[in-house]
Amino acid sequence: MENTYVGPFLIIKKLGRNRRQKVYHARQTEQDRDVALKFISVPPTIQWSTALDKIEREVNELQKLSHKNLVRVFGAGVSDDNKIFFATELVEGESLTSILSRRGKLTTDLVVEYGQQIAEVLRYLHSLDLIHSKLTPEKILVTPDHRIKISDLRLNRSKRRRWDATKQRELDIAAYMAPEQFSEGASRKSDFYSLGVILFEMLTGKLPYPPDTMGRMKRQKLNAPVPSVATHLLNCPIWLDKIVSQMLSPDPRKRPHSARAISMAFDEIKNIDATKKAAVSQVSGGFNPLTAGQDKTEAQRLLGMEKKKKRKVSDLPFYKRMTFQIVALLSIFAFAGFMLFFPKSQQKIVDEVKTLVASDSSAKWNEARIKIAPVMNSGGELAEQAEDLYYQSFRKSLVYHTERNRSTRVDSENWQLFSKAVRCEQDDKAVEAIQIYSKLVDQVDPDGKERHIYQESEARLKRLTLSDEFPRSHDRLSELINKARNSSPDQLEKAHDLLVRIQMEFAGEEGYEKIVSHASSQLQLIKSKIAQQNQFNDAVDANPSDN
Repeated sequence: MENTYVGPFLIIKKLGRNRRQKVYHARQTEQDRDVALKFISVPPTIQWSTALDKIEREVNELQKLSHKNLVRVFGAGVSDDNKIFFATELVEGESLTSILSRRGKLTTDLVVEYGQQIAEVLRYLHSLDLIHSKLTPEKILVTPDHRIKISDLRLNRSKRRRWDATKQRELDIAAYMAPEQFSEGASRKSDFYSLGVILFEMLTGKLPYPPDTMGRMKRQKLNAPVPSVATHLLNCPIWLDKIVSQMLSPDPRKRPHSARAISMAFDEIKNIDATKKAAVSQVSGGFNPLTAGQDKTEAQRLLGMEKKKKRKVSDLPFYKRMTFQIVALLSIFAFAGFMLFFPKSQQKIVDEVKTLVASDSSAKWNEARIKIAPVMNSGGELAEQAEDLYYQSFRKSLVYHTERNRSTRVDSENWQLFSKAVRCEQDDKAVEAIQIYSKLVDQVDPDGKERHIYQESEARLKRLTLSDEFPRSHDRLSELINKARNSSPDQLEKAHDLLVRIQMEFAGEEGYEKIVSHASSQLQLIKSKIAQQNQFNDAVDANPSDN
């Protein structure tokens, strides 16, 4: 198709090496810009006129999307030989698939950087009630300056079947799909699973479940122990291993609750890495001894080696002379006396409130809110900072009262719900606490009057879902597994979830191989009991009693 016109576009060359996709570099002559043209096929079961109408409406919506890590959609059209195409932003760079085929795997810091950028795109899409649903390395473009651009976005919505969907699936796409997508359809949590597969591949150079057949792949994703990056990459940071394993959970409820939580986890990993600075750099305020030869004066000053020379009074700058310093000192005293007759400045109030909020006294937190309220409502330069302090004090009061099971006269429904989650934590009911915190994060306005509840719920949810919440003792873990094995029929589902979480938590961890094996064998027994129970219930439903 090179050097031919498709509508107003001059085809220049084909892009990429993927034979299944037909994407071309083209020139839109009237607008004088380069674009990417992607041709799509319409299932034969769909009428041509219906397809054109649907795509036109879809493109109108896609054109409204704007994110720095999302490939822009310019429009769509039909070629002379009746092929539908999308015109999108042309990105200078290459696909992640191409990079991985060349390099095998990437460094952890690069994986964290790419992962966070992808998570931010998902956060943007999910805020608009959109999902990607088919995220693969082929659809992730990387620019020379390591900026991610995600392509091939369609107007997909959670749990809704696309108008042009077919039952046909390709193995190379299915390898990145969440297990529920094979039967129930995609959701936000499905996007997180796809991201987990991509992160796993970037870190290890392998897929967690290699493509075999569609049926075997689905069974593996549902039943096999969640793979751990650490078993393939010994120096993988524990936080990174945890978040990837969590995303690869077969149960969507066990995956991160939001793209924002994933992005925050990557921030945490970056912060941990940032503390590994050289001691000399910290002491010398960022001075690098390797560059000392380039700036000897600065090196001598920072290392205390600067030579001091005696200087004449006439050589001193005016601000170092005695006369100027006396006048300046008198001016400062005069200004201080003047300020005694005027109220405290807003900055002074902010500084005082910071001290009050940092204290451990609930009375001082209340005092902080009273003092900072006028600054917060003033609309001045410090209003935003004052607002943060106001809600920080509220957040500390929230934790103080709920952890002591104390109620207040202004307890709202969300406050009571938060208190219930705290009590679940105190009673070692981590799963119930996670469910409640997730609900609060979803329903509380992060910028509203109860943002302190949102912030604390989000922080606790992150801690529970990303940190070690199980005992480390082998005896205690064995006790939990045996307790799950002996669960009553109405507790089988909880026992199933507990055993899955133990597998996820300790898979690939040295010294816990027997624990994981024990949990796996008991999980099979629990699954068998659940299946028998379901068969019995089905039989009862099919043959109701005549009575």
